[in-house]
Amino acid sequence: MKRLICLCALLFLAGTDVDAVEWTLHGAVKNETAWFVSGDKRFDKIQNRLDLKPEAVLGSGWEFRGRALAWYDAAMDVNATNTTDLTAGIKQHYRTYIESKEAYLLYGADDYDLRIGQQQIVWGKTDGIRMLDIVNPLDLREFILDDFLDSRIGLWSARLNYYADIGGTEHEFEFVAIPDARPASFAPVGSRWGFGFGTAVPGITVATLAPEQPNWSLNNTELGLAWRANVAGWDLSLNYYYGWNDFPNVFKQLSGTTLSVQFRHLRMHTAGGSFSNAFGAFVVRGEVAVNFGEGINTTSLTWVDSVVRRTTLNAAIAVDYTWSNWLISVQLFGRQILNEPIVDTTIITTPNFATLRIATDFMNEKLKPEVLLLADLDDGGLLVRPKVSYEFSDNLIGTMGADIISGSGGFFGPFASNDRIYSEAEWSF
Repeated sequence: MKRLICLCALLFLAGTDVDAVEWTLHGAVKNETAWFVSGDKRFDKIQNRLDLKPEAVLGSGWEFRGRALAWYDAAMDVNATNTTDLTAGIKQHYRTYIESKEAYLLYGADDYDLRIGQQQIVWGKTDGIRMLDIVNPLDLREFILDDFLDSRIGLWSARLNYYADIGGTEHEFEFVAIPDARPASFAPVGSRWGFGFGTAVPGITVATLAPEQPNWSLNNTELGLAWRANVAGWDLSLNYYYGWNDFPNVFKQLSGTTLSVQFRHLRMHTAGGSFSNAFGAFVVRGEVAVNFGEGINTTSLTWVDSVVRRTTLNAAIAVDYTWSNWLISVQLFGRQILNEPIVDTTIITTPNFATLRIATDFMNEKLKPEVLLLADLDDGGLLVRPKVSYEFSDNLIGTMGADIISGSGGFFGPFASNDRIYSEAEWSF
């Protein structure tokens, strides 16, 4: 199916008058270097990146837009190979990367836009933690430290945005169909950014079965609907999504001294909405997402009860305050299982969070310091991200910062020995 869509796009381009096509190319060359200052002190990355964004006006209302990202990470050749977190396989995973992030055809009419191809579809009003923004899975090779624009995995999809004037107010209706269902991509098991899956129990042999996950298939198609409008000064949206959970559930079965484990991705329905409004120097925004039939991992060791389906309520509220050239932003994220499982559960999905971001600028907006704090309210973990960037010219920006992680468990605990400092230099064209 994917090959058919790509072929149709190529045939369309081939049938276009080449002399009439107006191509433009933007992009950036960037170096990202990070050094672990805790645990085993070494380079985390020395990434030399190329980011290309081609665009073309094809005529008759059609346009092409794309983005490709590639890099070579020299840290994988500078650091010595070991048998724990830098095996040959882990190095291979991080050494090179090349991926198309977006490649789609856009048709713009007076009252609708149609996009067909590989896309990133962004929903919601919150920063840092995703609730409604669940359409595209993430590449978690660097935990949640990478920018979402880089870590989102582009999906081949069709998106129609229809605009209608109803009672003097413009309403936007969005329809999304995605046959290219994919799960999130995780860091390799054993790497410093890899998620752990529990500790070994003496006398128990673990047998890991082949995972069950969605792939390109009409039977696995994901569907989404959204409505957006500005009503009495409020930017509002209502959203519905029927798709696969990007994160797998852990099904378990204990037979004698053998524990069989299988990771399976389950479908669920998500319904919710977002809101935002400005009140002078304050902006209030938030979103709600209710997951129906979400898989919840339990402590049971049987195929039937190790995962149960429940309805979860996920909500966020944020307040942004702007004073002069200062921005202070506070967000609160809450999660609740509405119909509690009968058996005890171990929830490994997003717990309750709070974030604080403080940002400002000096020297005519050339020097921009900021700090971001993410706190796990359930387990006490903390991620602190101070950074400062300087704009040497319109095309050249340098950044220095740190990622400081603390906690004994929960969401941040497994990465508490991964504190790092980093530098970035980016030239755009």
